[in-house]
Amino acid sequence: MAQKSKKSEKAHIHIIGMTCTTCAATIEKGQAKTPGVEQANVSFASEKAAVEYDPAKVNLTKIKDIISQLGYGVATKKSIFPVGGMTCASCVARVEAALSRVPGVISASVNLASEKATVEYTEETNIADLRRAVKDAGYKLGSEAETLEDVTIAAQRELRGIRNRFIFSVILAASCHGR
Repeated sequence: MAQKSKKSEKAHIHIIGMTCTTCAATIEKGQAKTPGVEQANVSFASEKAAVEYDPAKVNLTKIKDIISQLGYGVATKKSIFPVGGMTCASCVARVEAALSRVPGVISASVNLASEKATVEYTEETNIADLRRAVKDAGYKLGSEAETLEDVTIAAQRELRGIRNRFIFSVILAASCHGR
């Protein structure tokens, strides 16, 4: 693992899809190989990863991508916020940069025409920090206009659907076999 820098950040990430402690170990090993990740501890019991990283070398998007490449998911929230005070593409870039620097933000996309920011973030992210970052950049982030479906809820709904189809298939196969 890399030597710890003085400006490292720590993220607590909710992992989806782990079935055993070996899954947790796989994620830890995958993160340990990632340049900029200084330490990764994954708990199967709590379904969380505590990742300490150097933001100058790696960001949460890359950390999330590594977890996805290993076959697991990251529970994130995605919200849309109105943004006030933007007049040009430079304003959009400044707001996106300000939002992206907030700990826990995975991605930020700002649309000048609709005056809205779409932000994907971990559950530990503080909305007040998002507002403060945008204010410090010279703009105003309004109240959350819309929360897009939480990835965790969507994954749970999909798993329930798969389970129900499996049970139906077993019942159907058993009834056909008994004839």
